[in-house]
This record gives sequence, structure tokens and C-alpha cells, in this order.
Amino acid sequence: MMAKLEADQISRAGLAWLLIAQAMILAPHAFHAPLWLWGVWLPVVIWRWQIFRGAWGYPGITLKVILVAICAVGLLLAVQGRCGTQAMVCLLLAGYILKLLELRRRRDFLVLSFLGYFVIATQLLFFSEVYAALYALVCVLVLSTALLAVNQSINQQGKRSFKLAAAILLQAVPLMLLLFMVTPRLGPLWAVPLNTAAAKTGMSDSMSPGDISELMQSDQLAFRVTFTGDNPQQNQLYWRGLVLSHFDGRRWSQNHLQTSFANIAWNPADIRTHLAKVEFIGEVSEYEVIMEPSYQPWLFALNAPAEWDERIGLGPDIWLQNRRPVSQRFQYQVRSHLDYRLQRAGLAEQQWHAERGLPRDFNPQTRQTALAWMSEEGSPEALIRRLLQYFNQNFTYTLQPGALGHHSVDEFLWQTRQGFCEHFASSFVFFMRAAGVPARVVVGYQGGSYNARENYWLVRQRDAHAWAEVWLDGRGWVRIDPTAAVAPDRIERGIDYSLSDADAELLGNALSRNFGLIADLAMRWDAFNYHWSRWVLNYDARLQQQLFGQWIKGVDLWKLTLVCLGIAGAIVLVLAIWLLRSPRSNLQLWDKHYRRFEKKLARAGLPRLRGEAPRDYAARAAQTWPEQGAQLQLIARLYELAAFSDNQSVLPKLASAIRQLRVRPAQPSC
Repeated sequence: MMAKLEADQISRAGLAWLLIAQAMILAPHAFHAPLWLWGVWLPVVIWRWQIFRGAWGYPGITLKVILVAICAVGLLLAVQGRCGTQAMVCLLLAGYILKLLELRRRRDFLVLSFLGYFVIATQLLFFSEVYAALYALVCVLVLSTALLAVNQSINQQGKRSFKLAAAILLQAVPLMLLLFMVTPRLGPLWAVPLNTAAAKTGMSDSMSPGDISELMQSDQLAFRVTFTGDNPQQNQLYWRGLVLSHFDGRRWSQNHLQTSFANIAWNPADIRTHLAKVEFIGEVSEYEVIMEPSYQPWLFALNAPAEWDERIGLGPDIWLQNRRPVSQRFQYQVRSHLDYRLQRAGLAEQQWHAERGLPRDFNPQTRQTALAWMSEEGSPEALIRRLLQYFNQNFTYTLQPGALGHHSVDEFLWQTRQGFCEHFASSFVFFMRAAGVPARVVVGYQGGSYNARENYWLVRQRDAHAWAEVWLDGRGWVRIDPTAAVAPDRIERGIDYSLSDADAELLGNALSRNFGLIADLAMRWDAFNYHWSRWVLNYDARLQQQLFGQWIKGVDLWKLTLVCLGIAGAIVLVLAIWLLRSPRSNLQLWDKHYRRFEKKLARAGLPRLRGEAPRDYAARAAQTWPEQGAQLQLIARLYELAAFSDNQSVLPKLASAIRQLRVRPAQPSC
């Protein structure tokens, strides 16, 4: 009975490996889990170690209830009524931590370890980069080492358990890759929507002075784009996001028609109604977008999109939108016409008034000047040329403009005359509306960084941009970018080539702009992440069919999967039968070495007698081979030290002595 209890106890090495594994598993969750959770984890770990040392006892029911109550109240305060995926993960983490205090026997150890594997999987809900996957594999390795260590003998719980776990993990990699490639794609784990409250930096649904300048100071990735055919020119890459038609004197936002979800077209009939307002001209650009989490529903595409994935809707002003906020990487394909005419037939009366509306008692100087210039020029086209010429001759492009007061447009146009895209777009649209011309602001991204090695475009938050659209009779909505009149390099070459050294320092890209090696290394690393996102994270049914389509023409993929799984199952079954029928060997490593020694002497004509002790066998062998007597006695002593004194340090010497032993065939006795 005592032997059984001792065998069921948790060893020192097993507990140590488990605590190390738990610390590594919980570490990535520190970025989103409440801080108080770590205040619970550290005392629990100390308590469990003290239990192992025999200094403290297991907590009673009262203390357990208090700990559970603390975690419950903490979670309620942290989630603030939002019962989403993040809240459920935090609840799982709390249970994973508190379970340490109920760790008594190997059965509990097994349960906690299996729970740890599940918690490792939750890391990928929040981090999907390649280094996150590698880190998760390391966590699996350490946790598997803990499982092996608790079931090994005392002398095999350290490095040997780690090596064995690594070998098992490496053996599982081929099967993992096979299942990943052929198993039908039902939707990845990381497609689970997370709380939108933890939104990252990205384009918002409104624009006021300073918003885009703050966004441009972020080097965070927005999306990547791969064109099927030729790449458009840099100055054609206007990634349309939202159209903002309402202005309250300070902030541009969508009007009530644009914000109504009912106006988003999802079914083909409504989409055709929206597209009827567009005349597509010229060649088509086909491309694939891999968008990073924005926690907003709208997507980005070149003007004007003609075809796209079925799961995407179309807004009333020809922008794309997802059904729910993009909380994980999102991949979609679009076909756009860069040359088009939008609403050339005219505007409805309600839209006509909405696209010319201005708030009262704002920017009187701009209103008066706009009416005067319109009277002098006589047409909207001439007014546009004059205003763009005024921008070109008098304005400076900078990310550090002065603060603007109540009449922000007046101060910008006639006093400070320093700003960036949102200042130019906002003031231009206000000026045109003051002259009676329909105009609106469009926000999105412009340009990007081209990765020539892998032929894709990298669009970051610092490529955020705002421009204007003006409705002209007979032409419809026409894109006008006043920033191009002030800083043409911003449109032709990108943000890196349009800023002063001070602005480049503000963006933090001065080094990459001045040292090509840094930029090249950054592109190489991003290319690696691009392939990871495209072929691993976004490996869906379409890519799977594309990958195997040329091999399995006419064969359903699910049938191929069943065949592969059947073959794998048959192989596993054959191996299991072979293992069950083959004699089991419980030999330790020293016994295996000694078996080789016995076989070597037996081949030389001196087999070991039944029940013969190692020293007696060595003495008898020394009589046959006197010149090898010292080495034979050494092998016997080393074996006894390893087998009976549990001294594994002599194993290398034992193996070397047996390997170096050379005996000639024994002469038969007369």
C-alpha cells in the first residue's frame, strides 16, 4: 500500500517542470488579461511549492471559496458586463491557476496538464504571427516534458525527459502537416470574434484635425495587397474607405443615410442597384487583400470595385463592408476599374442638399472668398484649378501644424497655411461647398511600400490619407486630391519621400529612409510574415482546392481526405498490432549496454551461464583472455555501479569500455 502511494506522488522534477510550463503558458496573456490575475498566480505558486516541501498544508474549503470569490469579482469588474471571448479566456485562466491548489496526485497532474494544452491554444486567439506559433510549440514541449518527468524514474526526470519530449514532438510534426493540408477547412480557430473594446490603431468613422496625423505616426500594418496582373502606378493606389458628408464645424462624419445599415447592399439585386450608379471604363485590376484586425466593419479597395467576395456588402457611396467588425486577419478578393464614372446622371435632391450643407456661423472669410472666386471663374472646373494653384504656391506639407481655433478653415487657409492631408481635404471640400458645388471627404489609404522580392504592396497606418470628391456636371463624382498640389512626392513616391527630417523623426522612419539596408531587412522579414499569413493563417477551402486541384481533378477533396485518413489509420493500426505482439523490454540503459557485452563474448565462444554474477562472469572470461582481464573486471565494476548504486555518470565509460573490448574466438577445451 505504501509503495502504491509513493508511486502516485508528484515528483520534485515533475512539479518544477509543470510550474515552468504554466508560467510560459500564461505569459502571452499578460497583454490582455487583468493585472490582478498575476497577483493571484504568484501566491498560488508559492503555496503549492510550500506544500511540496511539507511546510504548509492544502487550503481548506473556506480559503478556496475566498479565492474563487476574489477571481469572480475581479472578472466581473474587468469585463464590465461584456461576456465575450476575452472574458471566457480570463475565466479559463483563473481556473487553470487555482487548480494548482488541488494538485495532490498524478491524476490531478494529468488533468492540469491537459488543461494547459487547451490554454496554449487560446494564445493563438490573440497572437497569430509566426513567432507566436513557435512560442506555442515551445510551451507544448515544456508541458510535455512535465508529463514525462512525473512518470519517469528519479534519474530520468531532467534532460532525458526533455529530449524524449522533443523527439515525440518532432515525430508528430509530419502527421500535423498532413492533417493541416488535407483536412477540410471548416474555419480556423482564430476566426473567433473578440471583444471590439480592445480596438487597435486604425481608420475611424470620422475625421477632425489631428486624427490622421496621429494615425500616421504608427508604423503598424493595415493590410497587404497582391495584384494578379500588372501593378498600378503609385499615384493610382487610392484605397477607398469611408465617404464623409456631414460637417459640424470641426469634425467630418457620415450622414444618416451613410450610417444606416439598411443601405448596405448584401444580396445581388441590391448590389446591382448600387452598381447601376457606376460606369466602368478601361481595364480591370484584380487583387487580393489580407487585412489586419481593425475592429471596424469597413474594408478597403481601389475605386471602383466591380466584383468581390460574396460575404462582403457594398455601401451606398461604393465602399465595401463586412457584416461584423474585422477582429482577426481577413482575406478577400476584389476586381476594380481604376477609370470609372460615379453618378454621372445626377444626384437625388436629398443628396444634392446633403453634399452642399455647411454649419452656420463657421469660417465667414472662406465663405465670402469662395463665392467671390466662383463668380470670377464662372465654372466649378475653373474654381478647382484656381484653388489648387493657391495650395501649390502658398502651403507647406507638415505633420506638425499649429493648433486651429473656432474658425479652423479660415485660420488654415488664410493664416497658418501649414498642414497635411486632412487639413487640405477638409478645407478644400468646405471651400467648394461654400461656392455651391457638391463635395465630400473620402478617407482611406494612399500608396504603400512595394516589396519587389515577393510582388506585393504593404500598406501601413502611416499611409493613411484623406482626399476630396467633387460632383461635376456630366462627369459625376471626380476625385480631387489637394495634397498632390502641395506635396506631389507624397502621391508619386510615398510618405517617406515627402517629409522633412523633423517629420521623418516624428514618424520614426528616418533610419530606414537614409539606410537602405535597414529597409531591405524589414522587407525581407515582412515577406516571411506575408507568406505565413497567406498560406497558413488564411489557408481556407479555396487555397486548399487551388493547391490540390491539379492533382485531384474530378475528385472531391473530402474523398481524398477520407483516403488519407484511412491510410494513416491503417498504418497506426499495423504499428499498434506490432507493438502489442512484440515482446516488451523493460531493460534500463545499463542493462542494454551489458547485453551487448554478453553478445560479444558469446560470439567469441564464451556465453554467460544462467544465474552467473557479473564479477564471476568477468573472472571466468579473464581466464580465457588473460590479456583483457583488467578491462573485463572494469566492465563488471561499472555495470554494478550503474545497476545497483544508481550511478548514471558511469554509463558513458561503460559503453566506451564495451565498445573498445576486443576478444579473439576462444579455443575449445580438450
